[in-house]
Amino acid sequence: MEKGKFIIIEGIDGCGGETQTNLLSDFFINQGKQIEKLTYPQYDKPIGQLIHNFLYEKYDLSPEVQALIYFSEFVKDKEKIEEDIQKGKILISDRYFTSTLVYQGLRGVALEKLISLSNLFNISKPDLCIYLRISPETSKKRKSQEKQGNLDRNEKDLEFLKNLVNMYDKIAKDNLFCKWKIINGEQSIEEVYDQIIKLI
Repeated sequence: MEKGKFIIIEGIDGCGGETQTNLLSDFFINQGKQIEKLTYPQYDKPIGQLIHNFLYEKYDLSPEVQALIYFSEFVKDKEKIEEDIQKGKILISDRYFTSTLVYQGLRGVALEKLISLSNLFNISKPDLCIYLRISPETSKKRKSQEKQGNLDRNEKDLEFLKNLVNMYDKIAKDNLFCKWKIINGEQSIEEVYDQIIKLI
């Protein structure tokens, strides 16, 4: 049996990751492929609820603790991910460990330490990470409209968003952890989708 594929959609908040994950899933389903759709953080699960409370400033966590909490989600799912890949399924994830590299890396956790952690626990590596690049201003505008101003600590901090974009650019350029491809997320949904399909 042919092995499956593992594809990540990445980017700062408001980049269109959820939309493009859904569209790409539909594309493969229409081709008769078996797919599994993932999203991180998983806010409907206990670990995700902990992350949600941190993002909405109910408490603070050190960057190291943040990284370990996020990381626990990937370790929890690694066996299921590997099983699905071996079964020939196509896995499409809205964010993954690639987000932890960027966000917690920016907050001061050494990238080398995060990569070492991924190797230690042997978490699954994607075949491709598609980075939807948008400006910090576009991110804040889109999320403000979507959430009617109820932004989390990351979404409302324009300076942090600017640094995030720089960090994403650096990690994508270096193909850290896996192969990265950059797409201009400022385009229309249809244009972004067309470019993703061409990449695939």
